Amino acid sequence: MICPRRGDNLLLGGVSVEAGDEVIGAVSVGGAPGGHLDEECANASLAEVQAKLK
Repeated sequence: MICPRRGDNLLLGGVSVEAGDEVIGAVSVGGAPGGHLDEECANASLAEVQAKLK
């Protein structure tokens, strides 16, 4: 995943991890039969820990 600017995501399956207003990392998932499914999985995983990232 290449993110030259905040909010940019050039490949499906990757999402940025934010704590407050700061980008602190990323989650990337691959292997589903379609990038949109990888992205859904990455977002679901991030949702599980979102409350701990404040």
